[in-house]
Amino acid sequence: MKKITLLILTLSLGYFTQAQYLTEGFESGTIPPAGWTHNQTNANETWTISTTNPNTGTNSAQVAYDAALGLQDETLTSPVIDLSSATNPQLVFYVNMSYYWGVTPFDNYDAIVSVFDGTTTTQIWTEADLGTFTSYEWYEITLDLSAYAGNSNVQLLFNYYGSDGASLDIDDILVEEAPTCNVPEGFTAGSVTTTSFELNWTDINPGTPTWEIEWGANGFTQGGGTTVSGLTSPTYTFSPLTANTTYDFYIRTNCGGSEGDSQWVGPISFTSAYDCSTYGLPYSEDWASSNAYFSCYTTEDSNVDDESWSFNTGINDLDGDGTFDNFANVFPSGAGIAKDDWLFTPAISGTMGAEYSVTVIYNSVDVHGTANESFNLVIADTPSSTAVTQSTIGTYTGITQSGAYGDTGGNDLITQAYSSTATYTAPADGDFYVGIHANTSAANSDVFFVLGIQITETLSVNDFDRNNFTYNYNKDLEVLNIESSNSPFDGIEIYSLLGQQVISKSLSTSSESINVSSLNDGVYLAKVNIGGNSKTIKFVKN
Repeated sequence: MKKITLLILTLSLGYFTQAQYLTEGFESGTIPPAGWTHNQTNANETWTISTTNPNTGTNSAQVAYDAALGLQDETLTSPVIDLSSATNPQLVFYVNMSYYWGVTPFDNYDAIVSVFDGTTTTQIWTEADLGTFTSYEWYEITLDLSAYAGNSNVQLLFNYYGSDGASLDIDDILVEEAPTCNVPEGFTAGSVTTTSFELNWTDINPGTPTWEIEWGANGFTQGGGTTVSGLTSPTYTFSPLTANTTYDFYIRTNCGGSEGDSQWVGPISFTSAYDCSTYGLPYSEDWASSNAYFSCYTTEDSNVDDESWSFNTGINDLDGDGTFDNFANVFPSGAGIAKDDWLFTPAISGTMGAEYSVTVIYNSVDVHGTANESFNLVIADTPSSTAVTQSTIGTYTGITQSGAYGDTGGNDLITQAYSSTATYTAPADGDFYVGIHANTSAANSDVFFVLGIQITETLSVNDFDRNNFTYNYNKDLEVLNIESSNSPFDGIEIYSLLGQQVISKSLSTSSESINVSSLNDGVYLAKVNIGGNSKTIKFVKN
């Protein structure tokens, strides 16, 4: 089992003390920037300015790949850099790469950094040096340029050569004198809770340095935060924190003596864990918060193929409305690989004898071939495939792609998504977890994703039968009619299948008509309240 815990460390350099020989953050919005040159081999796609995925500031330089536009071989070359006075120069830059639908490219591409010394061009870095990378994650790359110290005629070449990657971004290019007292690096998170965040880092300095940290609310100005100094080991726990809140910090190394202090590094941002206890009933998940997914949901890669459920954000516009859509998805590592992957909700407090209605909104996508997905809906007493108590409440097969990716005419992957509902009656008081077990066979396996999960507690049929509860939708008047023979209604809440509350209305009589003319056509869930109890019904507005 693999529990996923959120770690967001967005690194940007703050203050510098050593000599700088070149800086370029692409904030001018021009490609190539002043003094740079560009060798373009493909008239359709080339280096451009990206405003959607910058490292810092508002811009980065990007080559976006499109299979329909052909092979790229694009080189961005820096101005001449004078390193005649340098003694230990280094290159620092940031890079990220993406790949379509989370599927690692087939390595028919290269991102290469080279140095021209006035006579010879030498490759000094390639994206293969990163090993397995994560799509759209920024990486800080530091390269030794000491071999070029004393040379007044140095240029950097950033080349993208590709036929199956999605895009390459570079940002915040810096050629500087390497500090004598090295900055902290290799930041990772330890324990992350709603009230604390454990930070660990790597030290490469000799001797026994100490560290200094200043931290505060996201966006604070250095000098106005909380300062901690004299740290003797490369770890620190920020506390107390507020749940689901982003904070910034700056950090530097104190080497002492003639080596002095390193430059400040920062601001680096981190986010405290989401408060999972806020999930209650009715339960509604539309994946608006990535922090909630990483903090509260549990994933399990049962077949250990290194591909499991993941959170998809900032990449895919499923309905073509110009806004990226968030969802949870699971994809095979390649064509013809079976799925055996679990996604568990946070704990839900159950009451003995109560009936719970579980609705899942989902779809599939043809990426490797033709999707024909399957999954089980399972109730378990722990978020694990090996839970002692588990019960399958729904089995679903034959899930082919419904709708077209990015369609703007109502035939998109969201509008045409599947919706399935199953019920569960709690045998005892206590927490339970809803598990979505993707179990597609190898022959049918492609991309499967979930857009939303709804869980409601309902009265037993007999409770509402005693009130002779009935309902109907009047298409001509666009009203939902509800009637109870014995007791007045207290209120009604109407939700879209993605969990968004679209109507909330207090009621006071036993016969009510709710105007739904403001709603788009589609399927809705209505939670009707009588005497402190509720029943969830489904109706179609058309």
